[in-house]
Amino acid sequence: MISRDLSKASLLALLAACMALAVPTPASADAGIESPSRIREAAERHVAAQVLPTATVTAEALDARLRLPACAQPLETSAANPAARGAWSILVSCRADGAALWAVFVPVKVADLRPVVVMTRSIAPGQPIGADVLRLEKRDVATLSMGYLTSLDEAVGRSLRRPVAPGAALTPDALAVIRVIKRGDLVTLVGRSGGLEVRAQGKALADGGNGERISVENPSSRRVVQGVVRDGDTVDVGI
Repeated sequence: MISRDLSKASLLALLAACMALAVPTPASADAGIESPSRIREAAERHVAAQVLPTATVTAEALDARLRLPACAQPLETSAANPAARGAWSILVSCRADGAALWAVFVPVKVADLRPVVVMTRSIAPGQPIGADVLRLEKRDVATLSMGYLTSLDEAVGRSLRRPVAPGAALTPDALAVIRVIKRGDLVTLVGRSGGLEVRAQGKALADGGNGERISVENPSSRRVVQGVVRDGDTVDVGI
């Protein structure tokens, strides 16, 4: 004969065994659910393949309530805003037999810290830029949509088209070329072909800065040619 205490213990053990079979473990509860980390990694790979290796790419965490069926195929990705710099939106999707099973947008942040040229103080537009008003500072270039300069030499000797606030990154479009040749100036036209060099006098038909292309007229022949300004009195032309 089994005592009452023994019977109670047996019943509790049997009940516990039944509950273990009926209640899924955390592992079995997530079976068939797509891993959020796999979705985030797919989004990060897509962006990382299109930015410079120096950039840090981080996908934002997905909603903890998200439950998507596990995808047996490699996840597909596409950019909803491919022109973005610091913030991307990547569409991660699962397809099977040509049909879309699910798709989710994943925000991805990109950061790329590099030394760029910034203004230390304001100067008037048109005034030559000196090294004393510039310095290099690390900035997130992924957010500089208007571009940036990486060397002081790119700005020294140029001038500003518009005011730039102190501490602001200097952008290529803010720079103006200093006109070293003015319309009506007499210049030397230099043409080269192999080891042959030909020089002639000409009159500038437009203002021009170093590296700019201007029209020049040969006073004797009245012929107009195009050339690139080399310095304040020389224009290189093709032969």
